[in-house]
Amino acid sequence: MPVVRLSRLPSALLLLGVAAAVRAQPFPNSADEDWSKSPEAYFLTAEEKREWQGLGSRESRHEFIDRYWLKRDPSPGTPANEFRDLVRNRIRTADGRYRIEKTSGSRTAQGFVFIVFGTPARVQERRAQGPEAPRNPVAGGANNPVGLIEGTEHVFTWVYERDRTPRVLEALGVPTLTINIVVEPQRHRDELQSPGLVNDYRERLANKSIVNPDLVPAATVAGVAPVAAAPVATMLPLSREARAVLEKAVPQGAAEAKHPVFGSAILWGDRSAPETLTWAYLPGKEESAQKLSFHALVRPQEGGPEILAGTEPVTPSTTLPTARPGRVVLRRLDLPPGNYSAFLAVTDDKDRPLASTMLPLRVPALEKDLAVSSLLLSAGVAPVDKTGDGTFVFGTVEVRPRADAEFSRSESLWYFVQLANVEDAEKITQEIQLRRGAQTIASQAASPAKLQELAPGRYAFGYEIPLTGLAPGNYMLYVTVRDASGHSTVRRADFRVVESPTKVSER
Repeated sequence: MPVVRLSRLPSALLLLGVAAAVRAQPFPNSADEDWSKSPEAYFLTAEEKREWQGLGSRESRHEFIDRYWLKRDPSPGTPANEFRDLVRNRIRTADGRYRIEKTSGSRTAQGFVFIVFGTPARVQERRAQGPEAPRNPVAGGANNPVGLIEGTEHVFTWVYERDRTPRVLEALGVPTLTINIVVEPQRHRDELQSPGLVNDYRERLANKSIVNPDLVPAATVAGVAPVAAAPVATMLPLSREARAVLEKAVPQGAAEAKHPVFGSAILWGDRSAPETLTWAYLPGKEESAQKLSFHALVRPQEGGPEILAGTEPVTPSTTLPTARPGRVVLRRLDLPPGNYSAFLAVTDDKDRPLASTMLPLRVPALEKDLAVSSLLLSAGVAPVDKTGDGTFVFGTVEVRPRADAEFSRSESLWYFVQLANVEDAEKITQEIQLRRGAQTIASQAASPAKLQELAPGRYAFGYEIPLTGLAPGNYMLYVTVRDASGHSTVRRADFRVVESPTKVSER
C-alpha cells in the first residue's frame, strides 16, 4: 500500500508561539456563581442542569460552559459562534427594555421570554380585573369602599404566529403560541401566568438548540493500538448495579493529571464497514492482580430501544502508549451506521466504579455522501506491526495514539483522518482551528487535504503541528473536511499539553 504523506501545516498554524489578540468578552464565564441560573443558561436542558449540579471544581464548571456553547455552535469550523452572539445580543436588549427597579431586564419574566422565544409577532396589553368590592351584609349588601384599592396589574400577551415568527413555531411543533405575563408595578415584579407550560416549551427549544452534539465530550482523542477485541455477543447481561453506574454517567470534562480519560475511534481502512473501538485510561500504578470489568450501554440518539448493553471481564492493554503511568482498557463495539450515546464504565474486582462517561458515537454509512473517520491524535508514526489486525494502519505506517491524550511541549502533535465515498480526491479540503476554551489560538482557512489512497475508494491524510509554542493546558483541535459537492464534516479531538518532557510508556 502507498505511504501516507505527512506534510507540515503552513506557517500560519505553526507559529503558535505568537500571542493572539483576545477580544473583550462582555459576558465572562463566571464559575464562582451559579451560572446555571444566569440568562446565558436559559437554554440548559434538564440533563445538563443535573450535570452542572454534580460539578465540584471551578475548572470543570468553566469546561462545562465552554461545551454548552460549542454544542450549540452552528458553524464550529469558524471563529464565530452565532448562537452565543444571538443570546448575548438578546440579553443586552432585554436589559435595556425590561428592567424593573433593581432587577436587570434579562432576569425579569419578560426578558426571559424574549431571550428564549425571541421577538413576538405582536403584544396585547390589558389591565387585570381588580377584586370585587366587598359588601356589608348588615347594611343590606351595600358596597363598603373603605380600605379597597383598585388593582394596577397589567397583563401582556405575547403572541407568536406562523406568518411573522415561523422559526420558533417550527422548532416547537405548534401552530401558534401565546404567553401571558402579569406585570405588578407596585410590587416591582412581573410573573408568567403558566410557568410550567412555558418551561416545557423552553425545554423543547433547549434540546433543539444542540446542533453539534458530536463536538462533546472533551477527550474524544482518537486511537487505540491494534487489539483483538472480543465480539459484542460475548458480553454478559448488565447487573442492576452496573446499569445504575452507567445511567449516572455524564460527558467527561477537561483532561487532568489524576483523572481517567475515555476515547473512541471509528475507522475502516480498506474494510467494507467501519469498526468502532472505545477505551479508558486509568491513571495510577498498575495492580496486576486486580480484575477489571468493562460495562457498556449504547442507545440511539434519536430514541428507541437499546442497541447494546453488557458487561465483560477485561485485562489492561500492553500495546497502547501513555504519557503517564496507568492502565488502558480497550473494547470493540459492533454497531451499525447511526448516531449513538455510549455510556461506558470500568469497575474493579469489588464492583466499585473506577471511571465512567458518556461518549457520542457517529458511525457513518460508507456508501452514503462523504464519510469521515474519527480524528486520530498521535506523537508520530511507526512501521506496521504485522502481528496486529491492521485497524490503525495508514498505508505502510501505523498510528499509535496516546490513551491519556497528553503531550509535552517538546513533541509534535500528528493528526490523521480516513475518508470514504470520495467523489473527487483532488477537491477535498480541510479547515483547521485550534482552541483553548472559548479562545481561538490558531486557525487555517480551507486548503487542499492532499489525500493518500489506501485502497479503492478509501483515502487518508495526516499533518504535524509542533507544540513548542503552546502554553501548558487543555486544547481542542477541530478539522472540517469538505468535498466538491458541498458536503462538510467537523471532527474534534482534545488533548493536554504539559511543560515537562513526556516519558512514553513502552507497551
